[in-house]
Amino acid sequence: MYDYAIIGAGSAGCVLANRLTEEAKTTVLLLEAGASDQPQAIHIPAAFSKLLKTEYDWAYYTEKQPYLNNRELYWPRGKVLGGSSSLNAMIYIRGNSHKIIYVLSH
Repeated sequence: MYDYAIIGAGSAGCVLANRLTEEAKTTVLLLEAGASDQPQAIHIPAAFSKLLKTEYDWAYYTEKQPYLNNRELYWPRGKVLGGSSSLNAMIYIRGNSHKIIYVLSH
């Protein structure tokens, strides 16, 4: 029996499991459907494309998009320890500072 069960060992799942177990008596079950993050391509940002449509990717597609000529878009999602963060080439989009200031001021 565990105190908590976390489904998905992506960025958030791993951080949450770690934080919950800071108290020694707390037990956590962390479940991940995919493999460990052993492949070297996971640790080399420029190699991320080698992971797409492999056993490390759920390889989802969107529903048909009516404003894109009914195309279904490829939507890579990580099936690996680290989740989609393991497939994103360590890229992030920084929030627009003007929008952040606007939201915080209202």
